[in-house]
Amino acid sequence: MIERIRGVNRVRAKGGIYYYHRATQTRIKAAYGTAEFAEEIRRLNAAGRSQKAVGIVPKIRGTLGELIADYRASPEFTGLAPRTRADYQRVFDWLAPIEMMPRLQIDPAAVLKIRDRAFAQKKRKFANNTRDVLRLIFNWGIPRNYMTANPALAIKAIPRPKDQARANRPWTDAECEILLREATGGLKVAIALGMFAALRIGMAYRITWAAYDGRAIAWQHKTDQENWLPVDAALRAILDATPRVATTIVASEHGRPYHAGGVDKAFHTLILRLEAEDKIGKGLTFHGLRHTAGSKLADLGVDPRTIAALLGHKSLAMAIRYSEGADRRRRASAAVTSLEQARNEILQNRAREFAKPNKSGP
Repeated sequence: MIERIRGVNRVRAKGGIYYYHRATQTRIKAAYGTAEFAEEIRRLNAAGRSQKAVGIVPKIRGTLGELIADYRASPEFTGLAPRTRADYQRVFDWLAPIEMMPRLQIDPAAVLKIRDRAFAQKKRKFANNTRDVLRLIFNWGIPRNYMTANPALAIKAIPRPKDQARANRPWTDAECEILLREATGGLKVAIALGMFAALRIGMAYRITWAAYDGRAIAWQHKTDQENWLPVDAALRAILDATPRVATTIVASEHGRPYHAGGVDKAFHTLILRLEAEDKIGKGLTFHGLRHTAGSKLADLGVDPRTIAALLGHKSLAMAIRYSEGADRRRRASAAVTSLEQARNEILQNRAREFAKPNKSGP
């Protein structure tokens, strides 16, 4: 039986067992259990105290933690939008218990195990996000000689269960009308920005009055892309009737900007009440308001570039998905119409045949 030694991490990799001094994050080279092993720990303990005194925090070379730390210090990470960095950081925080894992030990089977553990603890969306973040940092590490290959590329995302309701489904016109009627104060303004300007909830509560000139609003989406959108009559009426009591357009009843999560909490409280009163269907989200705008434009035959301009998408991929869905609906409607026409022609032909006089008499 191998005893756990305080301040020492035991790591299994490539069929062997290795020991690392936790404080200095240095591999112990002496054989476990020998006098040399104990002496090396004593020396590293002393070195760790010296390093701590001057604020040095070394890294174990060749670990997952080293890769994450170096990626987080890179311009590729620091240049991301704040919301994206926060999303990635949630994954990094969850991966912290295995940051000592040697990168050489990370193969597709290990990534699959990490993904499945994330699913068991945090559900499907977080598990797929974890896989995506691992893919990203491994790709980042390959040209920098951290990795020779990306073990996460072979791992597929966990599919949505077939019986699960569609995430962020579009709202119906009736549901939109009820939501605006029932919402009040800053929440109503945030909902209007999501409904008519297709803003994400994180942008809706942060956008300032400086972005609105009475005719249009200008802002940066999650992609850091500059966006400009004329304000339609419905949104303009709500904005013009909103008191300018804070720097942000959306403010609380006390005249202060909402803190992170404040709008989200108020929105879900309202949604739960409306669901309980059977006024709206289930599965509605704030983000679904963006899907509503995209779906309506696609149904009207608007081209994907115009849809992408409204939603602030850099690529056309998502806009094309809306257009493809609308095209399928139009084709399905055309198919049903063709079938109905064919059946009607058959019935009309039969009616004409029966209406013809019988010439087979005596």
